[in-house]
Amino acid sequence: MLDFSKAFDLINHYLLLDKLQSYGLPAHILRWMATFILDRAQRVKIGNEYSHSGHPNGGVPQRTLSGPKCFLVYINDLRTTVPLYKYVDDSTLFEICDRNGVSVIQESVDIAARWTEQNDMKINSEKSKEIIISFAQDGNFRSIIRNIKIDGRDIAQVCHAKLLGVTISQDLTWNKHVDNIVKKAGKRLYMLYQLKRAGITQKDLVSVYVSVVRPVLEYACPV
Repeated sequence: MLDFSKAFDLINHYLLLDKLQSYGLPAHILRWMATFILDRAQRVKIGNEYSHSGHPNGGVPQRTLSGPKCFLVYINDLRTTVPLYKYVDDSTLFEICDRNGVSVIQESVDIAARWTEQNDMKINSEKSKEIIISFAQDGNFRSIIRNIKIDGRDIAQVCHAKLLGVTISQDLTWNKHVDNIVKKAGKRLYMLYQLKRAGITQKDLVSVYVSVVRPVLEYACPV
């Protein structure tokens, strides 16, 4: 599981515009995108005071409809030799390898690392994770698989990894995921308890439960 450092903040504006052009966007949309991402100014307001304006030389605005789409366009040409699944700034590589097989995932990680260098991005080796899913009864299978390296550093092999809010365990059981959901929902239920003590009406309590607590319990239930 690859973690891009400051993914939205490092996008090269001119590379992004080149990629948008290569995908056949009309000229008038390209001009609009150029005005959207170039020559932006930002400043901080504290009370009635404003800081001096700053002009970011890269990145796309977050919490906008076009920001995530721009990032998807930016990383769309990232290709690897093993299956690669991308969801906004989360990228996951995987391969199926038997006991006598040879892992080739390091080659794909190297390809991804070279791509980031060519596109002014960076993979965070400390936050990237490797998880080996196996039902083998002995530990030999995991011991023969070498650690994946990024920039010469081993990335951590973990027993559990969170992917899009779902905790994946190396034995594909869901105990850890359920524990995490129970803890997260428990904290929100306690908030509901405090609201009840404060005299909030039952109708409002139900609204809070439906909007705050139940989504935690139901998220990824089909999995």
